[in-house]
Amino acid sequence: PTMSSRATISKRKIEQSETILEYVLDGLTPIPPILKRDLSHISALQKTCDTLHSKLTPLETSYLEESLRKIKDFPFPKDNDSNVPIPTTEELESVISSPSTVSEITSVRSSLLSLSREKVDTAQHILDYVDEYVRGIDEEIKVMEGQLKEEGYFEPACASAGSPVALLLSPASPLSWILGCVISYVPETCMYRISDSDPDVVNKVYNLSKGQVKLLNLKPGEISVGEDVMAVYPDTTSFYPAKVEGVRKV
Repeated sequence: PTMSSRATISKRKIEQSETILEYVLDGLTPIPPILKRDLSHISALQKTCDTLHSKLTPLETSYLEESLRKIKDFPFPKDNDSNVPIPTTEELESVISSPSTVSEITSVRSSLLSLSREKVDTAQHILDYVDEYVRGIDEEIKVMEGQLKEEGYFEPACASAGSPVALLLSPASPLSWILGCVISYVPETCMYRISDSDPDVVNKVYNLSKGQVKLLNLKPGEISVGEDVMAVYPDTTSFYPAKVEGVRKV
């Protein structure tokens, strides 16, 4: 089957009450039939491999034990006995030879190798399918992100250098937010480097996780009456929880 038969994200409009992740997952349920088929096939192949392994192990063990017994029983020359010739490698191989057993072991090993290759090929097919499917999701998310940006609902994932932010110094004190300025952000560790905006505090820099930093909304037009907000005490850099009672047009 071609990739055109793959399931796609639902084209319905995203609801205000759901997250983008919920929207995407809704489009992924149930698992596409092509994946379900391949996963079931790998499971069946593994069961067959397990059965062959359970047959191969005793065959090999029995062959080795019988070979050792034959070697021990072989009439090797004793010390100072020059009348008995030392056997060659070919002669010893002929002593332990068991064509029927070797043939059966070779056959089982060959079957296992073939099944293993088939499992790898099937797994690669799943990987290719998922990779293309995820690329399709990425493209749709980019389109959705563009729409959210155009409508003014998109919030950047992190604050850029120079941006004012609220920072929580102690997670144990959830109301101890102060004003700071972003110096840098490292996406790999999700860590901010932020300077304290208090003019009385010189060269104070904090290294904080993303969860301890909030981006500030500096657009009064997006604040509505009755909304819960964090406000700054006059002439300080400390925040306190507040509720909007009115919005002045500037």
